[in-house]
Amino acid sequence: MNESISGQAASGSNGSDRARLSIPQEGLIYTWVDGSLGVVEEVVRAGFGFLEDVRVETQERLSATLDLIEGVDRSVFRIARKTLARVDGISERALSSSQLGWFALLGTIRRTSQGAAGLASETVVAVVGERRATQQLIIQQSS
Repeated sequence: MNESISGQAASGSNGSDRARLSIPQEGLIYTWVDGSLGVVEEVVRAGFGFLEDVRVETQERLSATLDLIEGVDRSVFRIARKTLARVDGISERALSSSQLGWFALLGTIRRTSQGAAGLASETVVAVVGERRATQQLIIQQSS
């Protein structure tokens, strides 16, 4: 071989066209190193491209997951508020009905006790009045 490591024609060579036209002109070692560096550069570029793709996809999925969690969270609170409103409506209705029931019971007891008192009064008046009439009759017959 008439080429040096750098791919230049060695001194004293005849300078044939073959040495000048051969590809690569830089030499075997340089070609291997340059080719290897090109492959490594492509691997590094592909590796970082892959990592960037993973980062973007992960960010998008995590963002979508957070949106889902936020939406579920909002939905749970909406359902909880609606449930609270419905339970409050049931409680309000139950209290109102219970209050009316108690007032009706108290009114019934009041009327019953007033009626019983009136009946007792009338009975007492009738019994006492009958006794007096009987006593007066006895007094009149004995006189």
